[in-house]
Amino acid sequence: MFFSLLLILSGVLGSETVLYTPSTWDSGIFAVDPESGDVLISVNADTPFRPASTVKAVTTLTALNTLGAAHVYCTTIEVDTLANSIFLVGAGAPLLSIEDVARAAMETAAVLPERTNWNLFLDPSALTGESHLPGWDAADWNRTYCPPVEPLCIGDNVLEIVVASVNGTIRLFTYPPLPGLRVFAGNITTGSLTALTATGGNWETDQPEVTVSGTIRTGTREILYKPFAGAPDELAQVLCDELDLWDVNVSYSGTGKADSSLLTTAVMYSDPLWMILGSMNKWSRNIVAEQILRTVANEETGESGSTRAGCDISGTLLDSLVPEARGWQLADGSGLSRFNLLTPRQLAAVFTAGAGSLEFGPEFLASFPVNGVDGTLSERMRKLPAGAFRGKTGSLNDTCAIAGILTAQSGRRIALAILLEFPRGQIWRARAWQDRYIESMYYSL
Repeated sequence: MFFSLLLILSGVLGSETVLYTPSTWDSGIFAVDPESGDVLISVNADTPFRPASTVKAVTTLTALNTLGAAHVYCTTIEVDTLANSIFLVGAGAPLLSIEDVARAAMETAAVLPERTNWNLFLDPSALTGESHLPGWDAADWNRTYCPPVEPLCIGDNVLEIVVASVNGTIRLFTYPPLPGLRVFAGNITTGSLTALTATGGNWETDQPEVTVSGTIRTGTREILYKPFAGAPDELAQVLCDELDLWDVNVSYSGTGKADSSLLTTAVMYSDPLWMILGSMNKWSRNIVAEQILRTVANEETGESGSTRAGCDISGTLLDSLVPEARGWQLADGSGLSRFNLLTPRQLAAVFTAGAGSLEFGPEFLASFPVNGVDGTLSERMRKLPAGAFRGKTGSLNDTCAIAGILTAQSGRRIALAILLEFPRGQIWRARAWQDRYIESMYYSL
């Protein structure tokens, strides 16, 4: 039977004793007692696999090591009164809100000397790099989990689209308010069922646009989400519009470098890093992971933070945890790239180090979803007590990964990683396999 299980609990568990996998699957499993160092299960533990979003655990540990759990992003507005110039200086903050910008515009308008005209410049120099990374499938660029990575973001660079059918009239609304957004209502009709699609971009021109088409059931409302292009320019235009509300005449003039001696008129503070990591890990938000990794690079090097530099820093950390690992590589901070390769032993070591840290252990663990409770684990391993497993999931169309900390029925803590690769179309089967395996470990170890 596919789910038949044989666990021998005396000594180290070998490949002949694990839950059987189909012959078309490749599997890697590693489980260790973090306190004693005893290896409990080791199956292809040093073979590199595609880790998918479990890479975010590496990014989490790197960020906590480098930035600290209390790190706060400060996006500022700087003013050069002699040159009539205003600078919006990015810090790489993910999840910056329109409300933050509106408040900062008010604070800035209150202290500006009277001028006829002002020029607004963006200073995105804290971070650098492509908006879509190597190994990201172009077919994913229009999907919610693949928004563009930018030095200045609006929220998570995802547009909310609300379509409603009210009294025979179709209504369409979007948020956040993007001054340059072009919305095309295709052939939207009412009917007995809802089948709406939204396509967007435009990645070539960095102009946000979306086309909505399909049918909506009469008297109902549907919410769609789509990534949008050109977030930095849109953010600048939002700031221009908000300043205009306070009678400040300002024109967007492109990018520029703010001098360190300028007058700071407003600061937009983010949530502390430990809260941002929770949003990233529990819901597997790729853009947040990429922004954080680039921030790590900026903090460590003092130069404009790139993905490559961030991966080098994460790689140094992995080398310190598992010096003997071979054949692995990091291409991004989120795991969306198909170029990433990690071993099960490395991922288990990341959770061992993070959960065991005296400095940030609680914050590290609290950032991950809990089985049967929240995030990507809300519907998984519900047969176990809530909180028995806390960790990170990851999947591509031919990859399913999970890593984290299991507290067994005996009270024993176990750091584990299970990485599976298989023919496309078997994601749900692979997740069920992982859940059944971890459930068996809970009762047996």
